[in-house]
Amino acid sequence: MRVAVIDDESIFRMQLKMMVEKLSIAKGVQIIVDEFPGGREFLDSLSEKRYDIVFMDIYMPDMDGIETAKTLRKRTERTFLVFLTASDGHYPDAFSLHAFDYVTKPFTKERINQVLTEILEHTPLDTAFIKVSNAGKDERVKLKDIVAVTTDGHYLEINKNDKTMRRIRLTSGEFLELTGSDKRFSIINRGIIVNMDYLDRIEGLNAYMIDGNAYPVSTRKLQELKKHVEEYKYNNQ
Repeated sequence: MRVAVIDDESIFRMQLKMMVEKLSIAKGVQIIVDEFPGGREFLDSLSEKRYDIVFMDIYMPDMDGIETAKTLRKRTERTFLVFLTASDGHYPDAFSLHAFDYVTKPFTKERINQVLTEILEHTPLDTAFIKVSNAGKDERVKLKDIVAVTTDGHYLEINKNDKTMRRIRLTSGEFLELTGSDKRFSIINRGIIVNMDYLDRIEGLNAYMIDGNAYPVSTRKLQELKKHVEEYKYNNQ
């Protein structure tokens, strides 16, 4: 899950980021938090990233939160939008933009926890996906359905649990960025990424998947992979 915090005051951005990160650990949910000092910087980032939750200050110079949210809503209705403000004068504008909630400053950890808890109750965690182009059409591939990803020239081949494969023009690093650095995925060799949920065992320098496929593990990555597997299993028991 990826969260954007947009506020022209750095102290509020820092406080909110720290609160969300601490709450994500307490809830056992992986949350990546990005900060933006203004609406334009946030909107520019949307060409490369998508956000599940956006905390948006209303009063900002240059481009305020309402105008920024209007542009956001033209691009997506899926993002949970939470407005931040020192007053309640913008309730009509906020909720006309399908805001999920409205938090007044100074906010508390308890209030942010309440908002996050309510959002998580509305959001099945396994609906995370990436978009790939298939036969000229955009297709959503759920992260939980990806077994492994391998490199083929300038493309990645995404191998799914239904035995089908999708190709996308990305690097391994770009793929991991799109997933929000999801801890299910681990690079085991140059151009090879596996999903921990489908890993059966590691024998020698091979990673055996539950679908019967095996992928080579680089000597340099072996100990790192074993540690990743142990930590992942421990955190997901």
